[in-house]
Amino acid sequence: MTSRFRLSETDCITINGADHLLQSQDDKGVVLWRIDDSAVRLSFTHEQLVGLLASPDIRFKRDHFSCGRAALRLRCDHQYLNTLPADTREDLLWKAAYCNAFLDAETRGTVCRTIDSIRSAMPRLSALVDSRETEWQVLDRKNLAGVTVRRRLPPSAWTLRNWTRRFEACGLSPLAFLRKRRSVLTYTRKFAAEADALLAECIAGYLSRNKPTVQEIVRDTHSRFKEENRRRIGVGLPSFQIPSGRTIHRRIRKFDPFHVVAHREGIDAAKRKFSFYENGIPASYPLERIEMDEWQVDVASLFGNSGALDALESSDRARFEIGRRWIYVAIDCATRCIVAFRLVANPSAEGAVRALELIALDKTAIAQAAGCESPWDFWGGIGSLVTDQGSAFASVEFRTAVTDLGATYEAPPAGVPKLRSTIERIFGTFGQQLAPMLTGRTFSNPSERGDYPSEQWAALTDDELAEIFINFIVDIYHNSPHAGLKGETPANAWKRLKAEQGATPPPDSNTRRVVFGIPLTRKLGRHGVLVHGISYNSPELQRALLTGQAREIQIRVDPHDLTHISVCLHAHWHPAEAVSKAVWGLSLSEWRETVRDLRTKHRDDAVLTEDMVQRARNRIRAIDQGARELRRVQPPTLTAADLERCERELFLGLRIKPGADPSDEELPQVDGLLGDAIGDQPASPPHDESQTPKPRDAKPWKLSDD
Repeated sequence: MTSRFRLSETDCITINGADHLLQSQDDKGVVLWRIDDSAVRLSFTHEQLVGLLASPDIRFKRDHFSCGRAALRLRCDHQYLNTLPADTREDLLWKAAYCNAFLDAETRGTVCRTIDSIRSAMPRLSALVDSRETEWQVLDRKNLAGVTVRRRLPPSAWTLRNWTRRFEACGLSPLAFLRKRRSVLTYTRKFAAEADALLAECIAGYLSRNKPTVQEIVRDTHSRFKEENRRRIGVGLPSFQIPSGRTIHRRIRKFDPFHVVAHREGIDAAKRKFSFYENGIPASYPLERIEMDEWQVDVASLFGNSGALDALESSDRARFEIGRRWIYVAIDCATRCIVAFRLVANPSAEGAVRALELIALDKTAIAQAAGCESPWDFWGGIGSLVTDQGSAFASVEFRTAVTDLGATYEAPPAGVPKLRSTIERIFGTFGQQLAPMLTGRTFSNPSERGDYPSEQWAALTDDELAEIFINFIVDIYHNSPHAGLKGETPANAWKRLKAEQGATPPPDSNTRRVVFGIPLTRKLGRHGVLVHGISYNSPELQRALLTGQAREIQIRVDPHDLTHISVCLHAHWHPAEAVSKAVWGLSLSEWRETVRDLRTKHRDDAVLTEDMVQRARNRIRAIDQGARELRRVQPPTLTAADLERCERELFLGLRIKPGADPSDEELPQVDGLLGDAIGDQPASPPHDESQTPKPRDAKPWKLSDD
């Protein structure tokens, strides 16, 4: 099936350092034009565009040329929240939480933008924000007695109104609060009828698809009035009194809200915003709106993976730890396709972020590993993400990831299920259609359960439970007629809408690593950056080394692909490529098994050839490809601590060096713990260590990653 992603006129794609804008798109592909040379046109099919976004030197910036993003760039130099210190991130998200709470209340009509109205609503807003902040601060804490919780004093009504204006002007991004800008004091005057006509013409510019801010309209209006006054003075006419910014603001507020949204965002956006909804907020194209939630599975299962338990009888397997797992599910509202699924031990911010990552990945390999017949190629970027107010979704880590992906985050108030009706219904589908097929069902309430021995009949392990869910989702649910789609199947709805309108483009590979990669810190040396025995380099790292800056740098590692890492230099993230091609395309688990296999078979060799690495990697990759894909949706997750421990146990001293001349008789000298180096020369023959004299200046082993 043709993969089509929906580009916007305000999106920016940087190719070879040059920015490009969308000129046109259809079901065959897209045409881009270069900003600094309008005569240059580039065309790509949708398949080529997908490959283009996966390239390490391509940048895709959603809404880069929109008014909100432009205003945001004037205020701060940061592109990602996770580049900032933790306390700064928390402060920005706290301010954003107040603004979102105020905007939600304003949408419901319980507050307006007068100081008295905001002041009267402040206790309710503060209670809501404090409740959410408390939830993420005590996340993963079982015993809450005596836990210290930090609470901040609420802003004043004036401050909150200023925050909200700045928040809206910068596209609802928390980064809008990084810098403050002093407002210009204005005053009100009365002016003539002719001036009133000119003023009406000026403020009509606010009803534009370019979405100018009120401040821009004020500046344009003042410029027009000054220009007109110079003309009138030249012909002997009295000048007009220049209207104040407050007068212009008041005139703009008199516009009909529906007309404002229709002119600035389109008629479809106006219908969505002002229409009544009982079946959830509608979406018109794939990935425009995604709802995500957590759910405790209505099945008692064994906590662990199959393998060692396979040979046991069901009665023997039931002696192991038994309980109910949780799942994270994300569903596309336009097509009802499930775009992310993850099985977790307990709700957590880490589990929610890992489920979020699956939205931007093609999950067909996971479906094939589970034995599905249909593809699971429903993936792309996120337009708006809607969750409940659970602690995992309220965490700093999750909100940071959503913000850095360029998505709009919504957390509707509790007790209004129709605002998230799509995700609520899918859990009902799981309980009604899937759970009855499984042994160990727990039922939704004790009266339905009766005397059914759920725990005694528990037999499914984590990987079996994940495989069952994936088969139900991909082969049954996606291919069954859906009442919300008027009888069309979710899979057909995705194909139709994606072919007609396109889907939201996924993040580029560098952004995906920055947002979802495992954070580590490394020293910069002449070899570049050394991670797991692999040297990474890039032009940016070379310049940083020459200038003597950034000796200790932050990096992000994608455990599923070690070809590139991302490095942070001067608050900007850049890709760095593995020097040795032997590790290109390998996952961390494959590389770990490759190193372990090589060290076991060639413990006495000082040099390992790249051919040997390639043969070992082929053997490892052929062993359990399916099992590795299924691990993406199961509870175990690699963390930064896991990677550090892995390096201490296995990768210390391992380094892949550039190839050497095979004719060299003398093997290269190698630093490190085990003296392992991977080059292009053949392995040295076995020798008798007892007859080899030991050097006098042999140095003790040292634990170093450089």
